Amino acid sequence: MTISGIYHHDLILIWHTLAMDSSLYNFAISLIDPKMRLVAGRRLLGGVSADVFLLQVKDHQGYRAQWVLRQNKKADTQTAASIAILREFELAQALYRQGFCVPEPLAVCLDTTEFGEPFWVMAFISGSTDLGDGDLRARLEAMAEALVQIHKAPISALKKLPSRTNPIPELYDYLPSGALWSQLRRLLSDNRFCEYSGTPSLLHGDFWAGNLIWDQDQLVGILDWEDAAIGDPMCDLATARLEILWKFDDATAQQFTKHYAQRLPIDRWRLALWQVFVGSAALKFMGDWGLDAKVVNRMERCSKTFIESSAQQVVTMDPETEPSTQLPAF
Repeated sequence: MTISGIYHHDLILIWHTLAMDSSLYNFAISLIDPKMRLVAGRRLLGGVSADVFLLQVKDHQGYRAQWVLRQNKKADTQTAASIAILREFELAQALYRQGFCVPEPLAVCLDTTEFGEPFWVMAFISGSTDLGDGDLRARLEAMAEALVQIHKAPISALKKLPSRTNPIPELYDYLPSGALWSQLRRLLSDNRFCEYSGTPSLLHGDFWAGNLIWDQDQLVGILDWEDAAIGDPMCDLATARLEILWKFDDATAQQFTKHYAQRLPIDRWRLALWQVFVGSAALKFMGDWGLDAKVVNRMERCSKTFIESSAQQVVTMDPETEPSTQLPAF
């Protein structure tokens, strides 16, 4: 094929993609309010597991709104994709009714006949996801308070969610090789304390700065609940701590943790166990996140230190007697 032929082929693909996107936008709008018309639509950056689009709409009287369309990327089966989208949509409905700062859910479509994958639409929340762009101390406290409120949410009002109470056996798939990890494997083998026995909590599943929207120093939006579950709150706390460590440092992660500990108790042994899990999983998958190589290298170094320190705590602490009144140490 000639260069001009390749260029023409690319133009056709671009036109086809834009036409498909436009059809998707208009169909989504018709589900919510047929009086609305599309002003503009575009894909948003990011989204490892979903394609995300921003729709600008207006009616004949000039009223304008912005909506976000979230469409799953390829799942193992269409049934699995539909279940996942519906679960996230219904959870958003329940949390929105309870007063959580989640985007208002507007519509869901499970029919994959025309557009390939299921999707749902939510109201757009304006703001910034840059945790460091403001009063960091105030934002860390607001972030901890939000996570506490998630963990205190009444789960009886929620539809069934996956259970997340034990990082075993998935943890074994992620652990590095070496003497420390062999010792950890032996310790955790048939360890009854690996299974969470406390009161189950709602878990966000991916609680990090990129899923939080700020207006000044007020937290106004918590996004991306696709990995939500019911289980051990230390899993969420471990994820948040690692993400803060990547962006800032140990002291900042400890500051966030202190705010959480002032509101809810921390099981230090279980937190250390989940930190090994989230750190090891991150090491395995972060190469697939589309990040700059220098960023990945820095995150890898942080993660290795994080999981080595956490593994040492798991090995040396007694889960039966470990107090919940002390802050964890990396």
